[in-house]
Amino acid sequence: MPSRKLRQQITAKKRFCDGARRATMPAAINPMLATLVDEPFSDRDWIFETKWDGFRSICFIKNGQARLVSRNQLEMTQQYPELANIAKQVEAREAILDGEIVALDEHGRPRFQLLQPRVGRKSGIEALRGKGKIVYYVFDLLYCDGYDLMSCPLVDRKAELERMLRPASFVKLSEHIEADGKRFFKEIEKFHLEGMIAKRAASPYIQRRSSDWLKIKTVRRSEVVIGGYTQPRASRSHFGALVVGLYHDGKLRYVAHTGGGFNQRTLAQVYKLMQPLKTDTSPFVVTPKTNEPVQWIKPKLVGEVKFSEWTADKHMRQPIFLGLREDKKPSDCKFDFALDTDAFV
Repeated sequence: MPSRKLRQQITAKKRFCDGARRATMPAAINPMLATLVDEPFSDRDWIFETKWDGFRSICFIKNGQARLVSRNQLEMTQQYPELANIAKQVEAREAILDGEIVALDEHGRPRFQLLQPRVGRKSGIEALRGKGKIVYYVFDLLYCDGYDLMSCPLVDRKAELERMLRPASFVKLSEHIEADGKRFFKEIEKFHLEGMIAKRAASPYIQRRSSDWLKIKTVRRSEVVIGGYTQPRASRSHFGALVVGLYHDGKLRYVAHTGGGFNQRTLAQVYKLMQPLKTDTSPFVVTPKTNEPVQWIKPKLVGEVKFSEWTADKHMRQPIFLGLREDKKPSDCKFDFALDTDAFV
């Protein structure tokens, strides 16, 4: 008679893909992260997905309930009541899904700004229904009914995910194409989406940044740490521009002033969050010069900006504020220059 371990391995192969193993359900997951590269490519050993413009979220399903957690382990469930019934759409008693929470506009396109009213809010979310359709795009299955699937090949995990997921208006499979990444990237650009994720088809799921997943962006974007704000000019309210930076060797280095991209609501929202953080000391390793008087704050808030290019002295040219990122730790906001695609393919 086969040993207990061998019987478990045989059962796993019948129920799931090669590499599945018996395990208790993990209490936490650190999401697998992609490496930024400079050019799209085509390769038959890779699959290609849309880079969704939203908040990354791990979904834990247990006892008929779904729990959403950000990449830095913050609870997100209460902020998205539209996603309360995800568990009913998954044919499993226990499962861990990886995906992205996205807000779609009236044309069905993802808009990061539509998620902003929920940042920092734990109540009163019902009033925000209708301000962007909330959808959870699922692209990976990490655990299911007593089996850890993270060592299974990616394409097998996605095949199992497709089998067990019943798509609905609020939860959808993030579909992919095989091999032809260059053509797919052209479609991404055509619809003005953020970018594309390339994934090695046979890759396991690793809970860290990996070169088995690559990201190619259509526009330059970056998370930044807010280190201060300048006084407003003329009729502008609250503040003029945010003074932002990125970490390098553990020190916060100035990269830009960003005053564009705000409306009255976001000006008031960001200003309110900055008030408890005011300090007399600059958080930057080298204090930047500002055109207006500046109020420094402790480097606790993370925002996202888009910009045209990097200057020779590593400053952002024409940065535009897109929104706050409560799902990112300030210490994770580092210089991230696109690497040569050919080095990874």
